[in-house]
Amino acid sequence: MTTEPGGICIGTCNSQWRKAHALYADGLAKYDKALEQLADGDDVPNPPAPPDIRPWYGQPYWCGRCMALIKAELAELDDLASMLAALPPGIRPAVSAKHERVKVSGSHGTPSASPSGDSLEELAAWLKSWEAMAKDEDDPTPRRGHLATEITTVRSWLYAHFDLLMLNPDVAQPFGEETRAWHRELIARAHAASAAKHVKQPCPRCKLFTLWEELGQDYLKCINVDCNRRLTRAELDAETAA
Repeated sequence: MTTEPGGICIGTCNSQWRKAHALYADGLAKYDKALEQLADGDDVPNPPAPPDIRPWYGQPYWCGRCMALIKAELAELDDLASMLAALPPGIRPAVSAKHERVKVSGSHGTPSASPSGDSLEELAAWLKSWEAMAKDEDDPTPRRGHLATEITTVRSWLYAHFDLLMLNPDVAQPFGEETRAWHRELIARAHAASAAKHVKQPCPRCKLFTLWEELGQDYLKCINVDCNRRLTRAELDAETAA
């Protein structure tokens, strides 16, 4: 991303613009090659038409729509972290999303007993690293409170100082991209996709709160890999009553 204010936004808003220009560049290359192979007297073909799609520009680095999306996803990190913390150990990420690990600098400490705990530790470290950068401090703020409280506190601080980061030409791009990456990561790990809903009843087989309901599906699904129970809502109510 250019650090010049008003440059083309690097967000998903310009996906079609980038695709159109990539196809245009490819067409120009093929056109130039075809011209080199023309013999005397051959008709010169028409060049490819340039795309007429207009890009979205940064305000100053991301467009207004992308900044609103990034800020909304930053706000949701706290809820997603809470959903992840509530899952029992051993639950694998949703298969519909590609696993994505966001790197942070510094020591991560001793790994926890579960991948979910590791993800929450990394999220907390990532949030603190950006808080330290925004405050122009050398080291992240010392840990405060329990993990969930720490994530809530630092995420809230970053949300309140969102413009401080998004108007900085040196960090606007990585902060926005990493926020979006963490949002995707936590959605996959917490099974929080909009098409799925957590059922607040234990699975009749494994007794864990690992039942999820996908829109349009007739069956509830237990995401505990050692169970994988499938049952209808009526079967769940009957077995719960029994």
